[in-house]
Amino acid sequence: MRNLVIAGVIIIVGLIVISQSLYVVDETEQVIITRFGEVQTVKTQPGLNFKAPFVDTAVRFDKRLLRIDADPETMRDANKENLSIDSYARYRIIDAVQFRKTLLTESNARSRLGDIVNATLRERIALRTRPEIIGAKFILDADGNPVVNDEGLPLIEGSESRTELLAEVLRGVRLRVNAREVTVDYTIPEPGGALEEFNVTIDGPVLEPNAISVVQGPEGGGAVGFDVFVRSFDPVTKLLTLGTQADETLTAGDSFTIQYFVERDEPFGIEIVDVRIKRADFPDTVTPSIYTRMRAERNRIATKFRAEGDEQDLQIRAGADKERTIILAEADKTANQVRGEGEAEAIRLLADALEEDPEFFSFRRSLDAYKLFLNDRTTIILSSDADLFKFLQGPGEGTKGSSEGGG
Repeated sequence: MRNLVIAGVIIIVGLIVISQSLYVVDETEQVIITRFGEVQTVKTQPGLNFKAPFVDTAVRFDKRLLRIDADPETMRDANKENLSIDSYARYRIIDAVQFRKTLLTESNARSRLGDIVNATLRERIALRTRPEIIGAKFILDADGNPVVNDEGLPLIEGSESRTELLAEVLRGVRLRVNAREVTVDYTIPEPGGALEEFNVTIDGPVLEPNAISVVQGPEGGGAVGFDVFVRSFDPVTKLLTLGTQADETLTAGDSFTIQYFVERDEPFGIEIVDVRIKRADFPDTVTPSIYTRMRAERNRIATKFRAEGDEQDLQIRAGADKERTIILAEADKTANQVRGEGEAEAIRLLADALEEDPEFFSFRRSLDAYKLFLNDRTTIILSSDADLFKFLQGPGEGTKGSSEGGG
């Protein structure tokens, strides 16, 4: 019995030692083996590996593409209008040891890199207008004026400005990951004014001369951005040549800030693969006023359409009334003409009949007169010699005479 207990204890201890000595590297991981905090080895290939039990610790990092969701932040564009920018980035750990030394964990990396992405975005967005940020541009006519639609709104077409913006942001984020930014304040030299160019000296090494920029300074209303801009940099003499924006003047003694990059003492051990903007929208604080303005614009357009519809209605009605009047006038004209021709023809026929047999014509006219006034309720007192009785007596006499002759 005692031997069985000892064997069981040995087996349990052996299993514990084996579990502490063996570790598996997944194909999606890279593992750092540390001993009392010191790095012993790095394993990047998948498989089963050994380490010293109890004293060695396996620290695991993902070697796939990782995502950084930067916090949405309000940024100002070149026209000093606020935009809420929501962005994300993709990165890969290429040096696990350096990553653990500088950023410690992936959670810390997301926070630190999110700040870098937002800082770079803020710097680039400050140099662009809103249409350029969303990847659009106004359609211009031959004279350079914006083309508008029937509603009076400018027409917009897609452009590559957003792609160019993101490419610049990607370069800036990569630079900030591998370098450290330095800012230095300078002053405008005498005598000021519209200086064609002037020089300042940058002390120390500059990692990326093309990334030297003005991040703060005087801003006039003549041009977008700061009045001072970088012309060139000579790495040998360390002279930075600056100039003045068109239509702007500088005041001697005013300060401006230059930003450049130097090599970082401790690189992060990562590679930035991509940076994208998920959403570029107005801040929530101004959304109600924007909707109010949109409703006012829609109401203005609706009122314009109604006015145009009323105008067309009046034009159509006026045209229809005019056409109706013309048709009625033409009909009356035609009717009067036909009526006149008919009456003329009737008069002609009557005249012809009168010429052929005036006595018969007089007889027919008398019969028509008899129809008008001879009825049961009409009493007429006339002389017996009146012409009206000529045909009343004649037919009777004629009938009598005819009957006698027939007898």
